[in-house]
Amino acid sequence: MKPNRDEVRAQILVVDDDPTAATATSSLLLELGYAVTVAHGWTDALRAFDPGSTDLVLMDAVMPNVDGLKLTRLLREQSASYVPMVFLTGLTSKEVREQCINAGADDFLTKPVDRLELRVRLKAMLRIRALTKALEVKSREFEHAARTDSLTGVGNRRVFDERIAVEISRATRHHRPLALLMFDLDRFKAVNDQFGHMAGDQLLALFGQVLRDQLRVTDVPCRYGGEEFMIIAPETTADQARVLAERVRREFARSTVDGPAGPQTVSVGIAGTDMIDAPPDRETLVLAADAALYQAKGRGRDRVEVGGTSPTQR
Repeated sequence: MKPNRDEVRAQILVVDDDPTAATATSSLLLELGYAVTVAHGWTDALRAFDPGSTDLVLMDAVMPNVDGLKLTRLLREQSASYVPMVFLTGLTSKEVREQCINAGADDFLTKPVDRLELRVRLKAMLRIRALTKALEVKSREFEHAARTDSLTGVGNRRVFDERIAVEISRATRHHRPLALLMFDLDRFKAVNDQFGHMAGDQLLALFGQVLRDQLRVTDVPCRYGGEEFMIIAPETTADQARVLAERVRREFARSTVDGPAGPQTVSVGIAGTDMIDAPPDRETLVLAADAALYQAKGRGRDRVEVGGTSPTQR
């Protein structure tokens, strides 16, 4: 019986230092419809093992230098996902079987391999592999949802709180610049009052899209609250952050010309570690960016300011 469609696509890595045994095993797997890669030693196995596409490893339990027991540990460390490990062994003692399981093996087959038993065991292991991959995908989706602002598609406050601490620590440790940019959509309350909350939501979603399109890969955009957004910009001085902020400001103004609420603007306040004398911390950066934003608002909105005084109620 041939494997089903999912099993046909399964990629199996065969590891055996005996070329004759490896050829016999791989031939049997090819007959069953699997895709097969063969490695004749532990170094070849480490090179051939693909954490993303290898679905199962079928290896000899006893090999010179690094045997299957040690190789399993090495592959487990390299794995990005759960990959079943099945041992082939000519030894049948209970002690050897226990060693196999303790080393991380999921199952074992006794040599010479019976074709039917091989097919049944692999079918069960690959079913576990498929279910685990599906669960991992769901887990990543849930994690992404928990860290993403659903309206704007950028990071939420949780992401900001986590990343600002990480980036401040990195910047301090390596003596590298770090900039924090605070954006506030101008007269946003008037948009909600005049055009309705749906128009306001569309405007927020549009700004999130502008951020995702205009920022660099290293930048971390987050919705800070309401119509306020933060960008954590590693390896960025205050002057470099100004260039980035101006690009976002201009693109947002251009993108809203034909929108439901008409042309809209955004004000930006920037704090840079290169502009602060004291060792940077979260509170210092946030207050400095907020003060700069207050200056931008007071000087007519639709502008970028660096530095500033203590913030007051906007």
